[in-house]
Amino acid sequence: MRPEFIAAAAVIALATATTGFTADTAPYVGTWDCEVSTFTFTGDAYDAGEGPMPIRKVEKVDGNYVLSFDDGYQIGLSAVTDTSMQWLSMASGDQFECKRVR
Repeated sequence: MRPEFIAAAAVIALATATTGFTADTAPYVGTWDCEVSTFTFTGDAYDAGEGPMPIRKVEKVDGNYVLSFDDGYQIGLSAVTDTSMQWLSMASGDQFECKRVR
């Protein structure tokens, strides 16, 4: 399957997520090298290098996560493993491959 179709399917799946999820033990919690910067996730905040942003809501569907922030900003995290994940901006469509740093 072509990458643009995979990305489009991920956007649809993440945009329609409805199941609530507790982020305290989420598999994405940690520090990640995401090609353009080091991103840090805790159970209640996300920091892409510009200072932490409080996570207002986490939804999980089929192993994918949608993190919602103030002003309606959302990111999607998919294919999360112990060592890698995909990061997707719902606003811009930017997508990065992330590798766990710690």
